[in-house]
Amino acid sequence: MGELEGAVYDLGRAIWKEDRDWYLARFAELYDGGIEAFGPAGPGADACMEAELWFLFDCPLDTGQTPLHRLSQRSGGRAVELLARSELRAWRIESVDGAGVLAALCPLGTGRARLETARRPLGELAAGAMLVARSVPVGPGRWALLGSAPIVDREAIADLDALLAMLDAPRGEFWRVHGGVLAHAAWAWPEDREHTIDGRIVEGSLAAFRLADPAAAVAVLQGDPELDGGGAGAAQPDAETGILRWDWRWHPPLARAPRNEPGVRHRLCGEDAGAAPVLATIVLDLDVPEVCLLAPTPARLALAERLLAARLGSTLGPLTLREVDPPSVVPRWKRAAFERELRALPSTTRGREAA
Repeated sequence: MGELEGAVYDLGRAIWKEDRDWYLARFAELYDGGIEAFGPAGPGADACMEAELWFLFDCPLDTGQTPLHRLSQRSGGRAVELLARSELRAWRIESVDGAGVLAALCPLGTGRARLETARRPLGELAAGAMLVARSVPVGPGRWALLGSAPIVDREAIADLDALLAMLDAPRGEFWRVHGGVLAHAAWAWPEDREHTIDGRIVEGSLAAFRLADPAAAVAVLQGDPELDGGGAGAAQPDAETGILRWDWRWHPPLARAPRNEPGVRHRLCGEDAGAAPVLATIVLDLDVPEVCLLAPTPARLALAERLLAARLGSTLGPLTLREVDPPSVVPRWKRAAFERELRALPSTTRGREAA
């Protein structure tokens, strides 16, 4: 394992030096925002390993070849030969035999095998779990796993099994043809998507307007009984920023579930999940002066704009900004460290190892 990972680092650095600008651009495709996404300290060892694996196996050169294919043509060596035989494979864990050693079954492939890994998989490792990883054959019934192997979320295992059953390729080529699709699914599923009560996917929407008469606008909004902070309990401006905020209460439409999709986990948005549903939020900045509307969908924003214009009349000035964010799905590589307990071994095995 150490030899293979060392070879990946060495080959990755060698490729990086050949055309730094080209690979920086490709790195930005792999990680949103490129290197800057990792902050001043830069990417850690795990992120670098994932990037270098991607450079070797997936990053397209201008010739259409992968860097590893080019390296295998230029020179040999055991490490390059083993890496060239590797595949992205799905494995179902049968047992954890010791530190970094797993007994597993590969569907549509080699059957039972011993897996060796230098890094703990990402997720809860237990019998029955499924993981997808860059797998290198290192001996009869022995495979080494490179990089951070994601364990498929329990909620997505049935979806991944269904995907495996749908895919078609010659038996000996299945993993080379479809491994990338399964690896992406293992990292991304389940996608967390927010939706409104009527089943629409959340697209954060904002509109901003200048105010011709801020004092008159504040008076109207403070007296509106449909606004939280209106009526008797009038909202008070923030002492430091001079900003007032109201939630616009409303009667939402009938509930409708979003369309079911494989590997997607839906969650009702905060505006509709509370006891008092919110059409939109009004933010008024006395310093600018400007009023902003924030809504979970463009349709809700358009309704809120019409209602606000009807209430404020001539005190509402011209539109200065309108933005709609695309639906956001947080990549698993970003959320794994924060939302998941990362365990390489069950507690009983860790106890034996410590002993």
